[in-house]
Amino acid sequence: MMTDIKHDYLIKDLGHHDHNIYNQVIRQIEEIFHKHRHKLQRVEELAQKVKDGIERISPFIQQNTEKVCPDCKDVCCTNKHGYYNHEDLVYIYALGLRPPSYDLRKKDSDPCQFLSERGCIMERAVRPSSCNWYFCDSLFEQMGKRPDYQEFDDSLRDVAYLWMNLMEEFVNVLYTLKINPAASYFPMTSRS
Repeated sequence: MMTDIKHDYLIKDLGHHDHNIYNQVIRQIEEIFHKHRHKLQRVEELAQKVKDGIERISPFIQQNTEKVCPDCKDVCCTNKHGYYNHEDLVYIYALGLRPPSYDLRKKDSDPCQFLSERGCIMERAVRPSSCNWYFCDSLFEQMGKRPDYQEFDDSLRDVAYLWMNLMEEFVNVLYTLKINPAASYFPMTSRS
């Protein structure tokens, strides 16, 4: 039963359209890290390893986005993908950072509020996971042509594994602290 609750927590999406819930979840995660940082050391270590891994693969991704994205007619960098979800917030706070200020009034279909003429203004290692883990077909095809693609793919898999371990460790700490992440402490909206 507890495993199902843990898994359920990890797949829920944080509804950024409800400003109160979004801000409440941010405050709650911030409070957990403030009050229990000593119990979250492993979470912080894993978050740093995730960040390091993303920074290692970032040049490969950047070289390919520079070739594909400028000519794209169907830009995938929409505002919908620019918001942090629960997992992202855990990761950000584990790094000792805070989420950026959002204009929560923007429509999901608008260009991402962090997109500039030269690309994303956010450092790749702290972008929302819906941004970092998405590769459109054109980008994926371009990357697959590279002789160093397999090395990138292996590194990406390693980062994904670390990410899953980070989230599992965080939820385990919550259970140790008797904080049920599926309960009202983390109000969730229904899945889109």
